[in-house]
Amino acid sequence: MGTTTSGALAQPARPPRRPSLRRLRGPLGNILYVGGLLLIWELAVRAFNITSLLLPSPTAVGAEAVRFGGLILSSSWITLVEAMIGFVLAVLIGVGLALVVVYAPPIRSIVLSSIVAVNATPKIAVAPILIIWLGLGMESKIALAFLLSFFPIVINAIRGLSDVPHDLLNLYRLMRATPLQVFTKVRMPSATPALFDGMKIALPISMIGAVAGEFVAARQGIGYQIVIAYSNFNSELVFASVITIAVLATILFRILVFVEDRVLYWRPSKQIF
Repeated sequence: MGTTTSGALAQPARPPRRPSLRRLRGPLGNILYVGGLLLIWELAVRAFNITSLLLPSPTAVGAEAVRFGGLILSSSWITLVEAMIGFVLAVLIGVGLALVVVYAPPIRSIVLSSIVAVNATPKIAVAPILIIWLGLGMESKIALAFLLSFFPIVINAIRGLSDVPHDLLNLYRLMRATPLQVFTKVRMPSATPALFDGMKIALPISMIGAVAGEFVAARQGIGYQIVIAYSNFNSELVFASVITIAVLATILFRILVFVEDRVLYWRPSKQIF
């Protein structure tokens, strides 16, 4: 009887899983996808004999990127610093204004109306004003990156801080929790997912703001180099610079998603990214 029970309980050994292959599946698919796009691009340029001024081939863009690699990297670093400072300021000020909106009902309407008005203002029209005020340096580009990335952060922070179950708030009030305890134990954990959603929208937009400011007037940065390359009819360098911006924005987004996965490890939607 004991032997039968032991045999019934015995289970065949399962083959070990290979998590490394699962982790490699996503990057490998991305590499194949990008490689396929580049191949189609190269074949189309050659097949239709498209002039390099209109659409340079990937090989020509790559050669120009190698030739001006140092210039592209140094200019990209300047733009990256401008975008990241603007993004961090947008997070800090956006969360601060969200707290004002949630905890100060008498001025909620005024603050929200001001936020919407600032966001509705065409940023390309504001850029020359910022350059007049702050000069041709990094400050005006940081300000434009801040203005572009500010709105999604503050709106998502307000939604996250406000969308708290009333039953949970009443429970903490019955337990005589202080306002600080309610904020740290209830409101902030509730707002964190929405805040990360806002940051994932705002982070790539901050790069757009920095580059747009460099388009208007600058002495350095990847946007400035694009303007110079365009004026010299160097389409290969223009494409190389634009691709560099796209790659940088994608890397920043993946880093933010990695941080979100570690902070919000319980969130089911993290599997999407």
